[in-house]
Amino acid sequence: MSGMKVYVLDNGINHGHPRNDIVQCDDPKATISFQSSTVFIQHPDGNILFDAACHRDPERQISFILEALQMTEEQKPVNRLAQLGVKPEEIKYLVLSHLHPDHYGFLDAFPQAEISVADDEFTYMMKDAALGVVPFFKDFEVFIKANLKWRLIPPDVKTTKLVDGVTIYNFGRGHSYGMLGLFLELPKSGNKLLVSDTIYTSENLGPPLKPPGICRDVENWKATTNYVVQLAKDLQAEIWFGHDLKQFEGLIKSTEGYYE
Repeated sequence: MSGMKVYVLDNGINHGHPRNDIVQCDDPKATISFQSSTVFIQHPDGNILFDAACHRDPERQISFILEALQMTEEQKPVNRLAQLGVKPEEIKYLVLSHLHPDHYGFLDAFPQAEISVADDEFTYMMKDAALGVVPFFKDFEVFIKANLKWRLIPPDVKTTKLVDGVTIYNFGRGHSYGMLGLFLELPKSGNKLLVSDTIYTSENLGPPLKPPGICRDVENWKATTNYVVQLAKDLQAEIWFGHDLKQFEGLIKSTEGYYE
């Protein structure tokens, strides 16, 4: 899509996370570091943000995430956008890959954006929070009070065109109840398929496939992973993984340039 610019925002780094959560391995004490990041898409038909990073509010954040996350003021999504001359109210669309705290952290900073999330993810995560199954209820209370503009994508709707050159892919159940990704058509830089934690890292691909320890449905994760790999080939797109620090370090950051 001519006129579209894609910026990778560096929103900090998580240290010392259990490796088994990301890629199952034989050493239960092994740890891994991975990035907190978002992707900003400057588009003639409206600015888009993919995910909302991880916050460090001690009143809301889970303790082990708070201890592991290193994020400066500069690295907060709103401040990264400010470096590009973009205000929060200028974000028209926010596509949320899933409702986990390292991806929804700053949702309430964008109350004017239309927030796309998988219907199953929204329904079951809100239910889990209400029942105390997940410790995210303080965040969800904030989001409800913020009166955000939710757009729930049904499980049978597999693709949704957001704007020219940007398509939402509904990857379904796996790592969580409902995972969304983005396909970006970039004539100069090459197409990109943003999968977030649908596939954490290239290591998950094996062979053989190595599921993450945090996974709602392992069998569906395997089927979806195979589907994503084939989809990327069909779309002639590079996969951008959710928490692949090695890949992330090789990407052009918003302070350096953009993809188009």
